[in-house]
Amino acid sequence: MTKVLVTGGGGYVGNVLCRQLLDKGYRVKCLDNFNKGQCDAIIPLAINPNFEFVYGDVTVAEQMNEAVKGCDVIIHLAAIVGFPDCAAQPALAEVVNVQGTKNVIDARNGYWPEMPLVYASTGSVYGKVEGVCTEESPLNAVSQYGLNKRVAEEMVSNEENAVSFRFATGFGVSPSMRVNLLVNDFVYQAVTNKMLTIFQADFRRTFIHVRDMARAFTMGFENMGNWKHKVYNAGANHLNWTKRELAEYVKEHTGCFVHYEEIGEDADQRDYEVSYDKLDSEGFSCSVDMKTGIQELIKVTPILQIRHQYS
Repeated sequence: MTKVLVTGGGGYVGNVLCRQLLDKGYRVKCLDNFNKGQCDAIIPLAINPNFEFVYGDVTVAEQMNEAVKGCDVIIHLAAIVGFPDCAAQPALAEVVNVQGTKNVIDARNGYWPEMPLVYASTGSVYGKVEGVCTEESPLNAVSQYGLNKRVAEEMVSNEENAVSFRFATGFGVSPSMRVNLLVNDFVYQAVTNKMLTIFQADFRRTFIHVRDMARAFTMGFENMGNWKHKVYNAGANHLNWTKRELAEYVKEHTGCFVHYEEIGEDADQRDYEVSYDKLDSEGFSCSVDMKTGIQELIKVTPILQIRHQYS
């Protein structure tokens, strides 16, 4: 049985990914240091004989050297994610996102250089882009998060048998829930506060459901030998929405009040449509649309206990 090492496997995406991998018959080694303290969601997996948890930190090279042993694939998720957290802790963000990725690569190359490596990059590496964004568009990251991820992605792209996904903004329900993502936040505010305040309402954003993010990682290592490129935008053309379109849909289904504010801006300055034609051509398509994802979030939000993210 193929054994997959998932760094950051206890997080928002990692929790979903570990479950999908187990359901597909893979063995899973989940490495996490639970930086945000969210460990409960991984407990149900611990009784699965094909699941192994390792408390570890990608910034500690010795721990990574040990973690890769016995594994056949690495999916590297561990990171300080998003521009607010990276801006608040720039030194930590650089150590985790850049040096941590180098440690993963070095550990892989020291153990088995041909081991497939799949990396979670981000659309934030583009920064501000005019027109439709493709993998060939200039990288002009303006946030600490985007800059760190661009450097890490370049390191991965220099490796053989490796692929990176420039993910759209994630959304949807996960056992390790995040509400500080745009769509998740809109629904949380609409359901709990009955009000949304939106700035830069006509900025275009692009999204991908967390279950489809997990599917992309699995397809990445299963098909790596046949894929033509090292980097792919990961999302769907039908998931390019403006903030106004999202707000109006959430309003329609929650009855919240929407206030459009003239002051304020997105620190990432993301306002563009993204092309996902390359990943589509490899046979990947997103299975969860925006409306389904929002309906799931509306059902789940009343039972959420939010910790850390709004303190």
